[in-house]
Amino acid sequence: MSDRTRIDWSTPAQLVVWPGDDTAERPTVTLREAVAEAGRIEGGVVWIVLADGHILRPNQIAELQAALPRS
Repeated sequence: MSDRTRIDWSTPAQLVVWPGDDTAERPTVTLREAVAEAGRIEGGVVWIVLADGHILRPNQIAELQAALPRS
């Protein structure tokens, strides 16, 4: 996450909320959508799982939220 200019915002990602995500399984979306949605989650701990299996932890998600290009 250190080089914000090389972030592929279109990579497939899935948002996971622990414990017990009430919304059942969330669909796979882009990293941009997952990061934006993570900012709207109020309860639980948010993780993002990328298509390659890499898991983004809450502190990494916070860094991405700061780097998220505004549309």
